[in-house]
Amino acid sequence: MTAEKQHKMYGVLMVAVVILLLAAQYILQRTLQQASEELISIKTSLSSEQSMLSSQRSLSERLKSFEVLASGYGGSERLFPENPRELFAAVGGVLQDYSVEFTQSSSNLTVKPGENFTLAISFNGQYYNVMKALAAIRENNYIMRINELRLNAESSGAVRGSMNIVSTARS
Repeated sequence: MTAEKQHKMYGVLMVAVVILLLAAQYILQRTLQQASEELISIKTSLSSEQSMLSSQRSLSERLKSFEVLASGYGGSERLFPENPRELFAAVGGVLQDYSVEFTQSSSNLTVKPGENFTLAISFNGQYYNVMKALAAIRENNYIMRINELRLNAESSGAVRGSMNIVSTARS
């Protein structure tokens, strides 16, 4: 083999090595870019999951402390209602006992266990009867909160009003 042919072979070999190195660099760079994008995606997902877990823990702790407080209130154990119908029946019974007319204006009556719900109840009756009924509702065995209460005076001691009661279906 002549020297000229050897130089050409070395030249072709050098070009091939450079092309292989460039291809390897491109593949490595592309792989690192994909890994970096995947890492960013995983970090975002992890942050979202940690936030959700923290929120769930906070809700769980609040629920446990609420149940502890509620169970010790009034010497009797308080429970979450099984569903909105059960709570509506209990509240309706108290309102009837005090001669307060009532209707349920809106609510989602089918909820899953552990899900929050709101009962919207409209009522009318004598002011003192309504006040006694509200006090009796507070003494009920169900865990609930009157979120909003509106009263409007009518004639001769009568009132018309509405209230939103918030609770959680028993799980």
